This record gives sequence, structure tokens and C-alpha cells, in this order.
Amino acid sequence: MKGQTSVFNTWGRNSRLYDRYTSNATDKLSSNEDLKEAQAEWEQFFINSHGDIFSGLDIDNPRESLFIDTLYYDFIVDQIIEFAERQLGFQVVNQEANSNTDALSFNFQSLHETIIDTDSIKRNIDEFLGKVDLVNSDSDFLRGLYESIISHEMRLQLGEYYTPRGVAELAVGELDVNDPESDTFLDPGCGSGIFLATCIDAKRDTLGDDLEPEALVDVITDTVYGVDLNPVAVKSAKLSYLLSLLPVLEEGDVDRLELPVFLADSLKLTRNDQIRFGDDTIDLTVDHLVGNPPWITWGNLSESVRDAWREKYVKQLDLLPHQGVETRLGHVNDDISVPFIWVCIHHYLDEEGDASFVLKRDIMKGPAGRLLRTQRVNSRPAAVRHIHDFNRLRPFGDDVGVHSAIYTLDADVESEFPIAVDSWKKTDGKPSFSTVEAMHNTLEHEETGMIPVEEDDLSSSWVREDAENRALGECEHDIRHGVKDDAKDVYSIDREQLNELEHDHIYPYIKSKHVVKYGLFGHALHLVPIKKANENNETELQNNCPETYEYLESNKQALEDRSSTWLDKGTFYNVFGLGEYTWSDYKVVWCRLGFKPHFAVVSTVDDEDLDEKMVIPGDHFMFISTDDKYEAHFLCGLLNSSIYQKSIKGIASEGKSSLSKTAISKLELPEYKETEDSKRLAELSMQAHGIVPQHTDVSKRKYNKKSIEELEVVQAEIDELVEEMLSEGSLFPDVGQSTLVSY
Repeated sequence: MKGQTSVFNTWGRNSRLYDRYTSNATDKLSSNEDLKEAQAEWEQFFINSHGDIFSGLDIDNPRESLFIDTLYYDFIVDQIIEFAERQLGFQVVNQEANSNTDALSFNFQSLHETIIDTDSIKRNIDEFLGKVDLVNSDSDFLRGLYESIISHEMRLQLGEYYTPRGVAELAVGELDVNDPESDTFLDPGCGSGIFLATCIDAKRDTLGDDLEPEALVDVITDTVYGVDLNPVAVKSAKLSYLLSLLPVLEEGDVDRLELPVFLADSLKLTRNDQIRFGDDTIDLTVDHLVGNPPWITWGNLSESVRDAWREKYVKQLDLLPHQGVETRLGHVNDDISVPFIWVCIHHYLDEEGDASFVLKRDIMKGPAGRLLRTQRVNSRPAAVRHIHDFNRLRPFGDDVGVHSAIYTLDADVESEFPIAVDSWKKTDGKPSFSTVEAMHNTLEHEETGMIPVEEDDLSSSWVREDAENRALGECEHDIRHGVKDDAKDVYSIDREQLNELEHDHIYPYIKSKHVVKYGLFGHALHLVPIKKANENNETELQNNCPETYEYLESNKQALEDRSSTWLDKGTFYNVFGLGEYTWSDYKVVWCRLGFKPHFAVVSTVDDEDLDEKMVIPGDHFMFISTDDKYEAHFLCGLLNSSIYQKSIKGIASEGKSSLSKTAISKLELPEYKETEDSKRLAELSMQAHGIVPQHTDVSKRKYNKKSIEELEVVQAEIDELVEEMLSEGSLFPDVGQSTLVSY
């Protein structure tokens, strides 16, 4: 469209037209009963369907303000539609948002007539539109118009994120279309209609040379459907639908047009309106589902809507793939996007149909995505066939802080791994998502695959199969052995013995039973009489800690009888595995025996008798020492990530010491260089270490069976971050790069 910027200036929130309309509407609301009743019904409609979105908005008088904005946007769309009708000689017979359902009892058009007292505004519309502009308009025009009127706060509160054309084209392009003429498409949360426009364009491109314009219009309106529960979105989607049809309408002779975009609840939760279309009601069952479902958290839904979910779908569709305390709707305040598409697959997707949806990237990992990773809608298979992974790209703009991906699913097909993935990355230039072609020109993408972390649990977190290999490499850190004394009966100290010994050489001591991922499950007490192996401190010990020396002297025969040649040097109470590294401020520890790849950072503990003292790793432990807290937690985050854990399984031996120094040395454990990513990974590990102690007030057995939802959420972010760092190469930054964090 010509002069789009000037059009937005003329029609947008900062325009004189907007000021005039909204000023008139404000005045009329104070006195006109029809407007008052319409506002009350509109408010209740939104509260029933979306929860009290108004209370969460930082806007003056949000109820009135948002109602008037809705009226104004609806009015502008009406004028554009009516201009198109005048230019091309057709009539849209269902122009109102609620024309095909009974979702709202009032018509917006009658409210406009109450507010507008002259026809000068309609003349204003004609001045800024031309027939050529209208036919050649694109989705960016509609996006600009929508965002120039509807407030950013309201769009985010409703979970609406405008999908760029290129992303919509990718999603639609992944659908397995059998017959372009007869295959049916539905966007069950169509928003402003970008996916509908993309489906229409695909049909136009495929069928335009084979069908007459009139027949093509009939085919499209009989096969491409949209539904939304927001009247503004429905009106916007109708305009988008119409704009996509205009090139065909211009060539043909169509005098009557009914647009298949409906104001209804796709989920049938808050209402179950019959949809009227043509001369009959329709029951939507389609070959393909596509779209970008609402990203609204359960906490933002009204209690009545949450109750409706529980009553209608939780058991019917098995929407709770969690265990223990997780078995409740809205686990860790997930958003509703995955349950939304599960219900839509259940209601609308025909046998062996497919679906392509834009969802959050992080549902590949952690508890929030387990429902999708089950790949079953109750007993019905819904296999993820392909993923377009946008990694850290932000196709929705910088104000949307979450990462996204396109998931394509096949109904009634059993899942297979690896799942094919196109992984998209930045190049040196500015990325563009305006079209698929623009994406290919400004971005890089590589083909890879997703596999589950746990082979016997296909709904466990998914990781890149190539990233797993990248976790293998060189360890840049010395791996140390815990304290070895070969005299457990002598060096293990009971608390009853503390009254008989000085506390100087008694330390908190960890055995295999004491360590879980990201924390300690208690500790023992241990006598460590020297600071480093082979040290001769006998005189000092006699003088400063006589009771301790006497205790050791009383067990001298047992100590001298120890068989290990490692202990032949030094004093009779010599121990092995001691050095400066033992006394470092932080240690990343793990048990080398068996196969429990649980890594934790230890430093000091506040013991009830010893006060705060350094933790000493025992004989069964290996550790990496450092005096840098961030370095320790960075390494711990790497080692506990799903990718590293899967790599460890691949390299660990089947013998007794499966997590030996040799095994862990095969992992890529680089030197710590402070970047935004490495710092964030360390902070996530610290966060995890802060969660674990809140749950250790039970037996170890109960703890191991326990699901800690806060910890799972942190773990999912760790997994995602490590995967990105390995895939992008940011695990090994060059010193001096601009990625370094400065203070």
C-alpha cells in the first residue's frame, strides 16, 4: 500500500481520526444505554473466556479504554472492507465478527452509527486508499494497522503474538497436502489471520491456472477456516482473508462473499456456539490444523475456565503426564498452548491428518513440554514429524522474551526418532522473517535430529543428536581423587567422640549416599590429620592437638598395617588424596562408583557441632577444584545437563568405577571464560543448588522418587542453554570477544 506510514499516522493511535472517534465514543458512553449495555456484555465476554485481563493492565480506565479501542479498530476495518466492496463490486455478507455465531448479541456497526455523526471519516478512508493499493496490500500492512491501534499491553495479556509471514509459510509448507483443491485447513486460534492468508495464497498459487476465479473463491472459502475467541482478532482475520482473495475477486465476477472466520470458542470450554455458514450449520473436521495458539499461562485464566479444563479434558485427554505433586492442571504455571492443540486435534483433525503449530522452543525439555513429548492425544498417536528450531532467534521481536519453534505432527502415526530438525541461526546480516525466501537469504539452517535423553522414556527431554557428540572433547581441568585412608574405623568419627577430640582436624565428609544432583543429602564426620599427602606434622599435632594425636597413637598398629603402598611415606597416620586442591573454595564432586552421574558443587557446610567448615570428598569421589564460584557452577551445569549426561552414558565403563577420571576426561570441559551464556549457566546451577536443600527433609529413598517441579524447570533451562552453547560454539569463546560480560 502506498504511504503505509502516513496511513498509520492517519488512522493509528496518534492520529486525529483516532482522537475524534474515541472522544465521541467516550462522550456517548456516559449517556447512551446501548453503548453501556454493549460494553458490559463485551467485558463479561472477555472475563468469561480469558479471565480478568483488565486487572493486569497498566492502563488508565482499562475497561472503557480497551472497549473503545476495539470499537475504533472494528470501524477502520469496516471502512476498508466497504471500500473494497465499492471498488470491486461485491458484498461481504458476514462482515460483523459475530455474524455466524451467537457469541455476542450486539452488532458493532450499529454502535459505530451512534458514535459517528458525519460521513467525513468515510471520505477520509477513500483518500488514503486506491484500488491498486488494496489489491497489492500485504500482511505487514495489516500488522501495522493492528499494532497501531490495539495496545501492546492488551495483545500480550491475551497471549497474542503476531506471526511473521515467513514463519507462517514454513508452518503451512510442512503440511502434507494430498489434494490442494479439496484438502481442508483450520486455524483454531487465528488471531489476525496470517496463517489463513498463507493457506489461501498456497491454494491460489497451486490452483489459479486450473480454476476460474469464481470457482477458486468457492474452493477457498469451502476449505480454509479460522476461529478465534477475540472479536478484534476475528474482524482482523476477516480483513486478512479478504485481502488475500482480492486478486481473485478482481479477475472474477463474484457479487456475494461469505468469509469462513468465526467468533467461537475452539475448545468449547466457555461456550459451545453452533457455527452457521452458507445455508447450514457446520461441524468442522479438517485435514490440516495450523497456527500459533495463545501463549497464556494457567494463572492468567479465570478459575471458572480452569475448572472447565479440569472437568472436560484433563481425564478425557490425559492432559497430566506428570507424577506426584505435578498432577495438577497448570504444572509450574505452564501456558495453555500444548493442551490447546491437543484439544483441537481431538475435536477437529480428521483421521491421518496433520498439524503444524508455532510453540515455545522449551517444550522440547522439562515438565512444561512433557504432554507434547508423549506424542499421544489420550490413546490417539500424534507423532512429531518435523521441527523448525529457531534457537535464539526472535521472529516475534525483541519484546517477546521466549524462544520458539514450529512443530509438525502426524495424527494416527506412531512416533519415530530421531525427529528431523531444521535448526536456524543468525548470519552476519540482519535476519528477516518477512517471507521464507527472505529467511533463506538472511539466515543459515542446518539439518539435524532430536532424540530423547532416556531411551526407555520417549517423553523425556529431547536433545540434538549432534550436540551430544559435541559434548565429547578435552577436559581442561585436573580431576582429583577424594581422600583415601584405608582405615575407615579409625578416621570415621561419631558425634559422641567429638567431646574426646579437638575439632581442628575433623571435617564434614561426603560419601556416595550424601550427594544428589545439585546438592548434599547430609554428611558424615571424618578425621583428616594432615593438609597434604606425605606431610610430616607429627610434632605440631602433638603440641596443638594432643587428644587427637593420642587417639591416632592408640590406633597406630591398625594404621601401620594398612596395605596400600600409597601410604608408605610420611607419618604412620598418612592419608592419600590430599593437596592444595582439597582445600580450594569450591569443588565439583561426583561419585566414581556405580553409575550415578550426579554432580554437585560443595564448599563449606554449617555443621551443628563443627560450625562452618570445608567439605572433604571421600574415597569414592572424584572432583574438580577451583576458587571461583562461577567456574564451579558453570562446570556443574554442563555435567548435569541432559546432553552431557547422555554422553556420559555412552562413554562410561561397565565396571565398578564407571565414572572414573578417564571417563570424565573425555568430556568437553573448557576453561571458564565469563560470557553472558557461561554466567547464566553458572547462575542456573546456583539456583538449582538453592532448591535442593528445601527438599532433603525426607529419606533418601523418598527423595529419589520425588519430583521437584522448581528444579525441573531450572534443569530444562540448563538443558536448553547447554544445547545452544554446543550448537553455536559459544562454549568456547575467544578472549576479548564482545560477548564478554563487563562490570
